Amino acid sequence: MDELLTFEVLLEKYFYAKTLRPDTQWSYCKVVRTFTKFAKVLPGEVSADLVLRWKEEVLKVQGLKVRTWNNKVAHMRALFNFAIKKKLYQEENPFNGVVACPGVKRKKTLSDSQLETVYRVMQQQRGREQSGDRYRNALAPAWFWTAVLDILRYTAIRQNQFLHIRISDVDFDSHCIHLRLEGAKNHREHQVPIISALRPSLEELVSQVTKAGAMPHEQLFNIAWFDFRRKANYQDGMTKVPLRSFFRRLSRECGFLVSPHRFRHTIATKLMRTPERNLQTVKTLLGHVSLASTLEYVEVNIESLKATLEQELRW
Repeated sequence: MDELLTFEVLLEKYFYAKTLRPDTQWSYCKVVRTFTKFAKVLPGEVSADLVLRWKEEVLKVQGLKVRTWNNKVAHMRALFNFAIKKKLYQEENPFNGVVACPGVKRKKTLSDSQLETVYRVMQQQRGREQSGDRYRNALAPAWFWTAVLDILRYTAIRQNQFLHIRISDVDFDSHCIHLRLEGAKNHREHQVPIISALRPSLEELVSQVTKAGAMPHEQLFNIAWFDFRRKANYQDGMTKVPLRSFFRRLSRECGFLVSPHRFRHTIATKLMRTPERNLQTVKTLLGHVSLASTLEYVEVNIESLKATLEQELRW
């Protein structure tokens, strides 16, 4: 390896050769920053022993989760594999064989009663707004954020896919929403159906943003169309910031954690509870390439498991 090659140059070459979303590039830069903060070295000076010492720092000293460590390893291993392939690095990849076993955590879903609580909180917020209460918080305007909840609840899309939806992507005639390539984790375009429960809030949102002056190519879910205090901040599109603020406030009001990904886990689990559903149906909805990815989203329902055992193991 060129002894003068820096991580900055390696990242630049890697990004030039790969097609990565801005968020993904940011993740690589963040991981490299944390590594170089731990060890101020050049890529050519990274050894397997140094990586193991970093592992101990991350897991034992900093106390970070195993999944966080494995994420860091995946990024660094990809960088060094690229360097080896381009003959920028001649040694064995020092990030091979250092993944930690994460264990299997119970998937986080929302129960029916929790979903009822979520919508009750939003209905209360809407009532306050209609009564003339001018106190503004992260749940306002309630009708907009209810539409956000509806699309997450009834389509199981990812947060990044949600933020990339444009007005023209909503096709009421074909009853589907086109999910863009730039918002996809697997770099594939995808479609999700518009079911009857979702259609009213989605139609209201499209109507309201059109009245506000939005063009078909502009972002559909943008709070700036209805909150003029934020208009200057999100003229080019809403980011994750107000979305995170909304879910933080909603979680506090509900008394339990609510997040975009919990809706995704919830719908996958619910679809698998009914016998006529199958993995292929859930895989198609979630936009996964492999069934293995789909299975990670599905939580075993203990009641369904009990009923199956009762049926099959009767003497």
